[in-house]
Amino acid sequence: MQRNPSLSLASVIVKTADLPYVEVDDEVVILGVEKGVCYGLNSVGSHIWQLLIGQIRVGDICTILQSEYDIDAADCETQVLALLESLRSESLIQICGDSRAQP
Repeated sequence: MQRNPSLSLASVIVKTADLPYVEVDDEVVILGVEKGVCYGLNSVGSHIWQLLIGQIRVGDICTILQSEYDIDAADCETQVLALLESLRSESLIQICGDSRAQP
């Protein structure tokens, strides 16, 4: 049985294909088709969701957020990894690689 790889700053992630979502004000509401549940993201979570326009490294998300918000690196990394792990547990995102594995 293959385990899910752990999420890290080097993880390359992508939105799960064909997930319906809508932007409402500064927030995003996502329909988790697999479980039939709607998920709401606050403005920062929605900003992270918008950064997932293609494959992106988790560390790059943190770098972008640190340049736009007043947050230190450790707090940013902790909060981003927690949100992304929640999204992954609900099958809304997937790990598609690890930048440490690339030549």
